[in-house]
Formats: sequence, structure tokens, C-alpha cells
Amino acid sequence: MALTKTDAILLKKFNWSESSRTAVFFSRNYGKIALFDKGGRSFKSKRGRILPFSSLVITYYASNKESRGYISDIDITRSLSFDKEGTLGRLAYGSAACELLHSMLGEEEPNGNLYQYFWDFLVLVDTADKRSLPALFMAFFLRTMSLLGYHPNLEFCTVCSRKLAAELQPDQDENHALEQPDCQLSAQRGGLVCSPCQSVGDHYIPIQPESLRLLRALQSASLKEAATLPIGYSQAAILLDVLERLLKHSSDLGSRLKSLEFLEKLKNSNSMG
Repeated sequence: MALTKTDAILLKKFNWSESSRTAVFFSRNYGKIALFDKGGRSFKSKRGRILPFSSLVITYYASNKESRGYISDIDITRSLSFDKEGTLGRLAYGSAACELLHSMLGEEEPNGNLYQYFWDFLVLVDTADKRSLPALFMAFFLRTMSLLGYHPNLEFCTVCSRKLAAELQPDQDENHALEQPDCQLSAQRGGLVCSPCQSVGDHYIPIQPESLRLLRALQSASLKEAATLPIGYSQAAILLDVLERLLKHSSDLGSRLKSLEFLEKLKNSNSMG
């Protein structure tokens, strides 16, 4: 077995005995990897701890005969506490990002840009104002889709290529405005389809003008820019529903993100302790 070392972030753990488990990581050099952690649950283990929301350096034996290697050692270079105001929201959005990547990443497909973006997102979740969390996560969701090849077209009709406006501009009237979005999203088409181009029997995802406007802004925003957008938990739940439905028909994401089920209970609230 070859001994391999890489930077990594934990995505998920599966316990399979009183002392051992399987840990799934997003690694900088090798993409998503699942490794056996023999004896890692034991208090007698001399190996470093596998902490969530942490920048780790993992050393492991890569196996050519088995689908998974074995962890040899773990070093923690930085651990995020998520202990500032709004801890519940920070934990939920951080966990949802891990859940999303676990569902979407292919095995051993390196993506250095997404790895760095993921870590930058977690750092901001740890340090930003709690009111920024919904917008940060939605920006992360959209950028992750794009970096993995699911970039939705939110500007033009994917059939006739007409530019679709999310709302009237101050200097426009109804007679001179761009095509107003009596449009819906199509997973099969990869984005918006205006009303005249929609076909009976095809599957479409309804989207309101305000949601479309926010998704457009988030799609092109950096994480720091996204943190300034005034999106509450209620609005984030609406946007999340649209993206999950879009992704469900074009990827292996088969169900809602369990880490964010709490959003259903917070649709009428803009705060979280």
C-alpha cells in the first residue's frame, strides 16, 4: 500500500463498530475519498481526532485491491468553532454544505477550486454576522453547481435565447421592458424557459420574479458580496426549494438537504440564537 498525504475536510462519518468507522473527506489533491478509520473511535487511539469543520492533513494508506484505504494519521491545522451568536444556524449551514458536497462529488475527482471555495465558505460561516448566513449558503450552493457542471441559465430563455428581465427597470415601461418572466425553470433545458417556448407535458419549476432576481445576484456574487445581500431564512427556504428541485432532475441529489429542515420552522423568523 502507498502512503499518501493530503489536505482534507471531513464531509461525513459512518460508525460500523464500537471502535472503528468510515470517514468521507473532500481532499485538496484527490477529491472525495472514503477511508477506514480502524480504532479511531477508541479513547486509546493515539491518532489525531477527526473534527468536523476543520482543515486537516490526513495521512493514509491507499489500497489498490480495495475501494477504500486506511487512515494512518491526522493533523489539525485549523478548527472552526461556530460558537458566535447564531450557533444553530452556523452548524446547520456548515452541515448542509458538507451534505451537498457528499451528494454531488464523484469519487476521487480532484477539484482544487471548489476545495478552496468550500474552506473559504466555512471560514465565513464561522466569522460573519449571523444575518449573512442564508445568502452565504445560497451563493455557495449556486457556485458549487456551476463548478460541478450544473450551471443554470438564469438570464436568457434556453429555447429562443431572449433575455428575460426579473423586474421592470426604473426607466422602462411595460411596452419597452424586456420579456417579463412569465417563465419557469427547466432542468432538462438547463435554465429558464419563457412562456411561449414551454411545451405541454414537460416538467417545469415555477419561480417568482423576486426569487429570480436574488438567484441572479447570488450566482455572480463572491462570498463577501453575497454576505451583504438582505436574504432572510424565509426567503432562503424558497430559493433552496427551487435549487433542490432543479438539481434533483439533473444530478444524484435525490432528496432535500436534511441539515436545513429547520428552515421550514423559521419561515416567519429572521433570527436564530
